[in-house]
Amino acid sequence: MSHQEFLDTLEQQVEDQLKEAIAVFQNLPEDRLLQPTANGGWSIAECFLHLNSYADFYLPRITHALANADAINSNEPFKHGFLGKYFIDMMDAERSTKKYKAMKKHRPGNAVPAHEAVSGFIAHLETLQALVRNARGKALNQSVKTSISPLLSIKVGDALQFVLTHNRRHLLQARKNLKSGIIDQ
Repeated sequence: MSHQEFLDTLEQQVEDQLKEAIAVFQNLPEDRLLQPTANGGWSIAECFLHLNSYADFYLPRITHALANADAINSNEPFKHGFLGKYFIDMMDAERSTKKYKAMKKHRPGNAVPAHEAVSGFIAHLETLQALVRNARGKALNQSVKTSISPLLSIKVGDALQFVLTHNRRHLLQARKNLKSGIIDQ
């Protein structure tokens, strides 16, 4: 897949997630966003707070990497890095049904500003959309440190896809919570 095709795919994913966040979650009543699940899983707002913590970590690093990216022919193929592909596949809810415990620094706290969590997620998606658009014509192989360890890095293209795949995983979790009131982490 070329850089152009890869970025087209990412841009469509951002657009889909933006539409869903606005149409499905933005105008829910606060009590519904904060409703805990029967099995002790995260509320919808907590899912968004978790995603926001990842966006707060990755978006500045992606911004920096893209600011220092070299120009590239958009028709050249994009190749995932080994570690980046591993993390993307790990978070893909369609490929992996394994449950992961969130790192402590990415767990939502007790005070949950429900509508702020959703609006913050939408703002992060708008920033991500701008980053994907700014990535056109740029090399996507710059290193981005991971949230797991500053010793582990993935390509900026992998970081973009990882964030979107992780978003999709937890949007699915929030939708399940909305439909059934039961959420599994």
